[in-house]
Amino acid sequence: MKRRKPIFVKMTGIILIVFIPVVMLYSYFSTTSLNVIDKQTRAYKESQLLFLKSQIESNVERLSLSSNVLARDSSILDLHISILREDYYQMIEYQNMVKEKLHLQSLSSHWSNELSVYLPETKSRISTNLSSVYDPDVLERTENGVWKFQPGDAAGSPYYQLFIWDPYMSKDDPNLVNAVFEVQFSLENVREMLRHYNLDNPGDSFLLTSSGYAFSDTSNMDASFQLLGEQLLHEELGEVGNRVMEINGKQSYLSYAYLPNLDAWLIDYVPLDVFHAPVIQSRNLFYLSMLVLIVMGLAASYLLYLNVQRPLSALIRGLKQFEIGDYNFRIKQKFHNEFDYMMHRFNDMAHEIQNLIQNVYEEKDRARLATLKQLQSQINPHFLYNCLSFIAACAKAGQTDTIKEMCYHLGGYYRYTTRVENQKATVEEEVRLVRHYLQIYSYRLERIDFNIEIPEPMLSLPIMRLIVQPVVENAILHGVEPKPGRGIVLVSGRQEAGWTIIQVDDSGVGMTDEEIKHYMQRLELPVHDQGGFGIWNVHQRLKHHFGPGAGVTISRSHVLPGLCVTLRWKSEISEKTEENNYVPAFIR
Repeated sequence: MKRRKPIFVKMTGIILIVFIPVVMLYSYFSTTSLNVIDKQTRAYKESQLLFLKSQIESNVERLSLSSNVLARDSSILDLHISILREDYYQMIEYQNMVKEKLHLQSLSSHWSNELSVYLPETKSRISTNLSSVYDPDVLERTENGVWKFQPGDAAGSPYYQLFIWDPYMSKDDPNLVNAVFEVQFSLENVREMLRHYNLDNPGDSFLLTSSGYAFSDTSNMDASFQLLGEQLLHEELGEVGNRVMEINGKQSYLSYAYLPNLDAWLIDYVPLDVFHAPVIQSRNLFYLSMLVLIVMGLAASYLLYLNVQRPLSALIRGLKQFEIGDYNFRIKQKFHNEFDYMMHRFNDMAHEIQNLIQNVYEEKDRARLATLKQLQSQINPHFLYNCLSFIAACAKAGQTDTIKEMCYHLGGYYRYTTRVENQKATVEEEVRLVRHYLQIYSYRLERIDFNIEIPEPMLSLPIMRLIVQPVVENAILHGVEPKPGRGIVLVSGRQEAGWTIIQVDDSGVGMTDEEIKHYMQRLELPVHDQGGFGIWNVHQRLKHHFGPGAGVTISRSHVLPGLCVTLRWKSEISEKTEENNYVPAFIR
């Protein structure tokens, strides 16, 4: 019978069925809201960062163009001509003119900068910085037309530097160089732009160079971004992108944009709770409300359990004890409600049923014992007739030794089979009987070989009488005897997983798979008048005595050409458990 769910479980299930969809639906709405916020945040932060990028690139590009303007200025050309003519008066005049134009060009930019002109011909440098000097090593180790980051030193702040040769392709041939233009701007310009950017920014932003230096809107904050910058460089950054990562112990939304001219990235990050906090707070309040309601519902369900479910469970437990045959069970609990009367009536009913079942069980046990003895008696007679006929034939032939051996084995055989007062035996006694039987049959048929291999621990196991011999007899009569030539019968035993197994293999004519299937079906049917009671009796006795799983199975033999008949039953420990749990069929 299908087990019914307790009332407490049903009530709890109903509460969960009501509340879980509500919680799931609200969680879906909350998650959708967070996704929308994230999407809008991603678009907003990306547009802000790209705008800042365009401003920085615009200023850098303007500074880069200043060198092109200077390269096309006539003063530079005149200065170069005066140097070639060695006209020092004109050279000084043109140098002053170049210096003025450098100052004018520098002041035209929004960013503070430093412009310089290197004159390799005279080993001189004209610059907006009066303290600068000509350094040929600087020209040697720099690249043409590429902004390079310089970390600076204790005396100066970090800056970016650009060198452009005139003519542009003359760097590799010093004889062709007219002048080299240098443009520098301090990272304070970038810091200023970051400060303006952070005015409306709830998070933080900084510039990260490809060499691993990080610069925020103030220099004293640079060190706090250094580790984050190294981590980002290790994870590799693209042109433009974003990601969610943990920063300073908080989940944060990070955006970045690459500045190709400066070979650096603009990094901006905002803790997610800045945007998610209102939604999360509302969601947590809802979850708390749902939890309070669920607890109140479970409390109401528990009161119902105490006053209804527990009494019913006691009744059900009593009925289950009856199902397994424990008619001594009584309900001793007091519930102090209407169920107490039902418990008293249940105990009275149990007392009456126990008396009735005890009488019926004893009668059923006697009938079962009579059935076992009747089944055993069906096995004994027909074998005696064949043996007496063989002895008579040997007497006529004067084979007294054979008669003596035959009588010894026949006496041992019937001494065992006629002890019907005791239905219990051991495997050793059954094996001894089989040995007597096979020896007798080897005298009669004179072309039978046999071998019995039973492990020593199995010999002392208890078993019913006349269980193995009918199977061996069937193997000889229907397997080996009809087949010409010598025949072999092997009897083996083993124990596995609490089961005792004895196999009888023969080299007889065997059976087809269809015949084996049909025969196995006949073993489960009631007795009939078509003969073949031997194995049927063994199968029914094993099933009747040991319960489900015990009995006879037939298959093709793996060691001989014929069949393999397997007897299977529980060991002594399992057998006792089955007997203790036995319930008469009419009670089930």
